[in-house]
Amino acid sequence: MKSINSSIRESLFLITPRYLLGLILIITSFISAFLISSASDRTITVWASSTDLAPGKIIEEKDITPVKVRLLSNAEQYLDAKVEIVGTSVVRRIGAAELIPSFALSARADTSLQRVPIQVERLMAPSGLSAGDIVDIFGLPNQMASQSGVVSELILESVGIEEIDNSGRELGGAIGITLLVPDSLVPDLISTMSEFNFLLVERIS
Repeated sequence: MKSINSSIRESLFLITPRYLLGLILIITSFISAFLISSASDRTITVWASSTDLAPGKIIEEKDITPVKVRLLSNAEQYLDAKVEIVGTSVVRRIGAAELIPSFALSARADTSLQRVPIQVERLMAPSGLSAGDIVDIFGLPNQMASQSGVVSELILESVGIEEIDNSGRELGGAIGITLLVPDSLVPDLISTMSEFNFLLVERIS
């Protein structure tokens, strides 16, 4: 009996404050690793763009796709995929595959913009031009207009490109471009089509 009590007293003596502190640190590290691992596996589903989107573009179903991402500290800035955003208006350029921030869309669609198709010769537009880009449009008088004394002029400033068709460029032909133009400027743009060849100058943000 005495030897058993002695063994117990010796075991208790070995449990020093340093030993307890080490044990607590080990347990804490296991708990922290578990919590970090659990947090890193948490994901949320948010909206991302399927293509480049220009300011003024009205969001359609084909323009967006839900994606799962790891929960970020600024996750509240992005739009949960449960939120309906079809029909909203883009207020700043959104790149393809970009997560869509809440501040990049407006619930009020800009109905003052009209879709206007134009053709641009392949050497009259930057080679990397794509949907979502912002451009200035200059008019260079065609041969007949030039003989009549028509001079080059700036036709439109800071208009967005909704769609671009480069298939003609690959064959050495013209590029088909759909612009988002304020409705008050549409008649002026159309009236220049018979006199000018269009030169597109991309605005670098």
